[in-house]
Amino acid sequence: MEFIEFKKLLFKKAKEAGFKECEIYHTSGESLSITAYAGEIEQYNLNKSFGLSFRGKINNKMGYSYTEILDNETIDMLIKNAKEAASSIENDDIQFIYEGDKKYSEVRTYSEKLENIDTSKLIKLVLDIEKEAKNYSDKVVNIRGCSIGYQTSEYGICNTKGLELNNKTNILTAYVAPVVEDNNEKFDGFGYKIAEDLNDINPKEIAKQGVQKALEKIGSKSIPSGKYKTILFNKAMSSLIGTFSDIFDADRAQKGLSLLKDKEGDFVASEVVTIVDDPLLNDGLGSTPFDDEGVATYKKEIISKGKLVTLLHNLKTANKANLKTTGNGFKSSYSSVVNIAPTNFYIEKGEKTLDELMKEVGEGLMVTNLAGLHSGANSITGDFSLAAKGFYIQDGKKAFPVEQVTVAGNYFELMKSIETVGSDLEFPMSNIGSPSVFIKELSVAGK
Repeated sequence: MEFIEFKKLLFKKAKEAGFKECEIYHTSGESLSITAYAGEIEQYNLNKSFGLSFRGKINNKMGYSYTEILDNETIDMLIKNAKEAASSIENDDIQFIYEGDKKYSEVRTYSEKLENIDTSKLIKLVLDIEKEAKNYSDKVVNIRGCSIGYQTSEYGICNTKGLELNNKTNILTAYVAPVVEDNNEKFDGFGYKIAEDLNDINPKEIAKQGVQKALEKIGSKSIPSGKYKTILFNKAMSSLIGTFSDIFDADRAQKGLSLLKDKEGDFVASEVVTIVDDPLLNDGLGSTPFDDEGVATYKKEIISKGKLVTLLHNLKTANKANLKTTGNGFKSSYSSVVNIAPTNFYIEKGEKTLDELMKEVGEGLMVTNLAGLHSGANSITGDFSLAAKGFYIQDGKKAFPVEQVTVAGNYFELMKSIETVGSDLEFPMSNIGSPSVFIKELSVAGK
């Protein structure tokens, strides 16, 4: 059955079944992943997907259901399951089917240069990346992973209030994870590229990035336990921000699961910190002109010079707080309910380069990698204890690589102790980004 016919019939039958308002969210896509190993193509995966979710209001409750098939039987199933789901809801939260906004911003989420990619070129590129990594240094003994991938998706929302929205995205990524060996010790690195044009994938540059990241770890050692001036490198800070991003979720705050509840207007970070949620960032991995409720998205400051401006809201939480939604109502997949999520979420960059930050530190620690984020961080209390790697800083320069240390602290206190924000803003294969930041003191457990 064609989508337009399916939609008309579904809405018609749903209204006959007692639904006052109805909505369809649909998504389709294609992903190609090619993996190289030992000079050959190890995996070639091509996947196509389609999913559709239906939600409707009946007796002032919102019921959800979903499918991957469009036919007459599916229509009856969707209505039946949504009605049953609505009848099982016990809370009195007000849910909304949105009529739409007058204007939606334009944002670049799709590159026509990635259309009709010749897969033979992708195969050659991934093999070249692996080859370049192996040839970059005689210390390279293995390639832990080498892959190139292309993804494209189209998604849209339509409802009985006349809303009709569609958008499409695509992305090309490539990475290599080389392993080097020195004095019977092995160290790994990672090089990657996110591109909107096939010509932007440079095998030599990706290989160089990955191998150098591995080589610079040679000679790593622990350092004595203590409190250190610390730079959290952009990659490490991005991962920490991502781990604690749900503290800005208004639904969690309203349920008492975030310490930022009722903190709007309070200083929750250093005055040098501004955190932005920008869904209109061209080619951002979280960019979109509308959220999954059909609300027009916009760039906003979440923390402005240390002061909490707003939490992230969807229509339901905004109504509870008597506020306007921030346009952050998103589904984790077509089959899930609407929750809250950030778009392109990052600390606004400062003016100092990484070298200038190291000079400011003088002597201390630079953390480049954090591990154990899911088990070693508590987003409710803010406490964290994480395995870390990086470099010791002496005389304002990298002195030697550091490993086998654990950094511990509290995220809320850490955000208040940021002295300087760097200029090297990065989004490491994620919609969460950060520049490097200088923390005046961090507890380190080492030897």
